Amino acid sequence: MKTMVSTAGTGAPGIPECPDLLQPGAKAGPWRVERDLGRGGMGTVYAVVHDEIGKRAALKVVHQRLMPGLNADRMLVEAKVVNQVGHPNIVDIFETGRLADGRPYIVMERLCGQSLAVRADEGKLLPDLVIAIVLQVCDALIAAHAAGVVHRDLKLDNVFLIDNPDDPATPKAKVLDWGIAKVIHHEVKHTVEGQLVGTPQYLSPEQARGQAVSPETDVYSLGVMAYELFLEQLPFEAETAAEVMAMHLRATPPPPCDLWPDIPPELQDLLLAMLAKQPDRRPTMIDVAHRLEAVRAELDRRRRANGVPCPAPAAQAPQPAPSSAPSRPKLTETELFGWRSETRRWQYAIGGLALALSGVLFYISRVGDRAASAATAPIAATAMAAMIAPPPSAAPSRDEAPDRDRKAPATAAAPAEPAQALVASTVAAPVSRVALRPGRSERAPATVHHASPPRASAPPSAPAPSPPVSPRRRAKVDPDGTLDVYR
Repeated sequence: MKTMVSTAGTGAPGIPECPDLLQPGAKAGPWRVERDLGRGGMGTVYAVVHDEIGKRAALKVVHQRLMPGLNADRMLVEAKVVNQVGHPNIVDIFETGRLADGRPYIVMERLCGQSLAVRADEGKLLPDLVIAIVLQVCDALIAAHAAGVVHRDLKLDNVFLIDNPDDPATPKAKVLDWGIAKVIHHEVKHTVEGQLVGTPQYLSPEQARGQAVSPETDVYSLGVMAYELFLEQLPFEAETAAEVMAMHLRATPPPPCDLWPDIPPELQDLLLAMLAKQPDRRPTMIDVAHRLEAVRAELDRRRRANGVPCPAPAAQAPQPAPSSAPSRPKLTETELFGWRSETRRWQYAIGGLALALSGVLFYISRVGDRAASAATAPIAATAMAAMIAPPPSAAPSRDEAPDRDRKAPATAAAPAEPAQALVASTVAAPVSRVALRPGRSERAPATVHHASPPRASAPPSAPAPSPPVSPRRRAKVDPDGTLDVYR
């Protein structure tokens, strides 16, 4: 069973102190050491300067403790690999040699910037920036795979970001540390015997099994990097390297939509395909690049739909005119997108308040209409009864007066009472309970009741359960790909 060798940065756990560090002023051929820049599992990198021409570079020397089991040409393979590829996104190596103690060294260009791991730790990277960086790594690996070279140790620490004069908003990526690269069909075995090279968090399943590597091995490790950059966490995390390796072999990564609910479906499918356990189920590096371009187009479409301007190419960016007036401080991306998110929240709140106020006014108007109908119903009934009542008969003659006076108590109000009750019942039918004005007779006032029984009041509905809260992160990404800072 092989053991793990981590290639983490300076001071990382598991890397012992090196008693063979070169001190400032030490010489490696014509190169003079200024200071050390960092240490990894295979060697230490120093800042050096050429004594004759003053050129500044970086010098990488293998650790003395690895020399007994290391092939003498092991360290020099990196120079051969890089020269074979010759890509602008791969660090340039221009000299090799050996120290007095026999350790091989390589001299490469000195880069001014920061590693992708440091940049990711500083804060959330927008999806567009992640896509731009990953696409540059894809270009470098496509060229390496075409030359028959597999990197085998892709991780955030091995991607370096430098200033890009052509596009200041997007740094230029350089792929570093090709020291454990595998040259396919190479006749010399360069891996240290008894060691498994790579980093557990980014290790492919075939590397964990000790099987042969292929270009799909780099696809898996790049998938782990992309998962970490887009979602701010690794797909597999555990306390020990053995547990992480076991998860790479058997466990399924958490669905990306659980961490980014509005993730484009194309991006989620791509991340899961790159992390497939079987190499033949993973996409090629060229397919990865094409699908990332489609994801970027989808994010641009979402921004246009939401009214957010798409990032313009650097060549088309207008240059500000010089002015003597003091310039206004620029907002950062986080402040700018946070302000837009706050504006959208205020718009939603005002719209909801206006909708609630409209409902209250509508309810008040309906209640007022019902009250007015109830108040005018008795008056309307009386008026209609008066209109349909028969006209008064002519004054009785003196001879007939005694007879009519004798019949008046029995028949005086008889014709009007039925007509008045009929009209009142017709007018007041829609009203639930209306009292009619009493007539001239001594009968009790009539009352009309609604035909349907009163409706029972419904019990108050229970409040709807709140949706599950997504895991809190430093920041979240809106559906259009912009950053929305937690408040």
